[in-house]
Amino acid sequence: MTRKAIIWLRNDLRLADNRALSYAIAQNYEILFLYILDEDGLGSASKWFLHQVLNSFATSLKEQHNASLVLKTGKASEVLEELVREYGIDSLLWNRLYEPKAITRDSDLKKFFKEQGLEVKTFNSSLLFEPSKILNLQGSYYKVFTPFWKRCQNELKNIADPTPLPRELKALAIKESESLDLAQLKLLPNNPNWAKDWHKIYEVSEDKAHDIASDFMQHKMANYQKARNFPGLDETSKLSPYLHFGLISPRQIYYKTLIYHDNSGLKSFLTEIGWREFCHHLLYHFPNLAIQNFKAKFNNFPWLNDQENLEKWQQGKTGFPIIDAGMRQLWQTGWMHNRVRMVVASFLTKNLLIDWRVGAAWFNDCLVDADLASNSASWQWVAGSGADAAPYFRIFNPITQSERFDPEGDYIRKWVPELANLDTKDVHSPTERSNYIEPIIDLKSSRNRALELYKSLK
Repeated sequence: MTRKAIIWLRNDLRLADNRALSYAIAQNYEILFLYILDEDGLGSASKWFLHQVLNSFATSLKEQHNASLVLKTGKASEVLEELVREYGIDSLLWNRLYEPKAITRDSDLKKFFKEQGLEVKTFNSSLLFEPSKILNLQGSYYKVFTPFWKRCQNELKNIADPTPLPRELKALAIKESESLDLAQLKLLPNNPNWAKDWHKIYEVSEDKAHDIASDFMQHKMANYQKARNFPGLDETSKLSPYLHFGLISPRQIYYKTLIYHDNSGLKSFLTEIGWREFCHHLLYHFPNLAIQNFKAKFNNFPWLNDQENLEKWQQGKTGFPIIDAGMRQLWQTGWMHNRVRMVVASFLTKNLLIDWRVGAAWFNDCLVDADLASNSASWQWVAGSGADAAPYFRIFNPITQSERFDPEGDYIRKWVPELANLDTKDVHSPTERSNYIEPIIDLKSSRNRALELYKSLK
């Protein structure tokens, strides 16, 4: 008699290179595909993207394998118990998550169902390396990126080939009423529908993720090291939301790069994949990364947390064009160029002295690629409180940053249209004649204030 398995999907919503699925197919199991909505920590923009991902994945399952995706809400333990009992499930399979709450929950579930006599197997399908396996010579985890990534690069040759799209699989027959409708998950905004045009920005599917990766590698990767810093150019991969939700795996991305000549662009791109790995490595070993300063000396930092300044930053009304352009791009598209992410984060934490956790929370709500590990580690890096953090005296000047990386003002003009007609020399720092918003803070005095406070932490 054929054994029956539940594949519990989370951030692994793809058919190719899905290790839990590959195992189930190899074992000839009848498969029930399950997604349980966990809204804890899920931001508004991510919910919109997740809706598209679930719709696309369910369509692929139906069209390619005549299988259904079961959508549920509620406590995972209760949902799983009910389905195990109802369908006589023999095996529970899932790909691991590395966020602290998920690790605790999944460990408890694994223990419980094993005690019930079920096979429970979990797999790494979202990272190149298990965080627990990449340790330094002292047997501890890496706290500096460069040696961490050097060690990882030495291990890349041992990564197994990605598994291809399954040709066939056995889908477990389920009741028509078993699943919620996607609309019942209430992931889309309404009243107002601030994402009404996002379908023009994002095409969301497993195939599209591969198209984006291939297009980037063929046409942009060679010049990536330099071009990636210029927000007015479309020269970044834009793969981050697809990676986060698992429409493409880092293993698939790495194997796609192997046919390309080893140059600075390829190395720079792989380093970004490495940074993602490092962030998850940090979160795994320091579970409070999202809520606690990695460097304890920051615990008494005198953040000002001025609400009025925070709101002006959020709304893109600071009076500094590159900051305002970035924050408006974020609000209007759910994404922001990486160079600008660093500039706006530095401005918030160092010029305005607003706690990095406040900024991270806003990004988490507004980004389609919001990722607990990357978001937390990157904000702490900019604030100076994190692992391998930017030195305290590195405070990005938003005017010189835009002059250097948006020299013609193309990015600013696109997102701050009221400055579109200014001369290039004025667009980075509008004069009073332009009638643009008055800067909310003096850069020099706020920089000096931050430097004094950071020095005092020593």
